[in-house]
Amino acid sequence: MEPCTQKHRIDRLESDVTEIKQVLNETAKKTDVQELKEAIEKRDSTYTKNLWRLIWILIAVFTGIVAISTGLNLADIPVIGG
Repeated sequence: MEPCTQKHRIDRLESDVTEIKQVLNETAKKTDVQELKEAIEKRDSTYTKNLWRLIWILIAVFTGIVAISTGLNLADIPVIGG
């Protein structure tokens, strides 16, 4: 292994900068963008579905707490169509 000299450091730094520039100059392909779009849409769909689940659960819990605190029983609640 050769000793780390100033020239060695400069050469390595120039090599790294060149590599970074090449990576930054790469453009996204249409398939890359489409895959990203699909992944984001799937994530948003899952998020929305889970959010609605949470909202309905919170409504049910809040309704249950209100019913218990007011002293209502399930038998007191009229059933639609029956």
